[in-house]
Amino acid sequence: MSRTHIASQAEEVIAGRVKFEDFVMSIPKDIKNRDELIGQLIDLLEHEPKSGGFLGVSVEDHQKYMRKVQDLIHVLKGA
Repeated sequence: MSRTHIASQAEEVIAGRVKFEDFVMSIPKDIKNRDELIGQLIDLLEHEPKSGGFLGVSVEDHQKYMRKVQDLIHVLKGA
């Protein structure tokens, strides 16, 4: 499984078309442990903060967080 494919699947998770759990289960464990950037992507998606409302972060902070995720996806697609 390539970095590009994993990055594309992460975009599907963000769009709500793929469940996070299914995404993680589709990635071989050796890749998760061996590739630091993929590990970071999984961690960021797993810990995405709730936006707004009670106990949520501000919309602006959520957008900043998601920009980090998108930047990492861009790096993975280009690598």
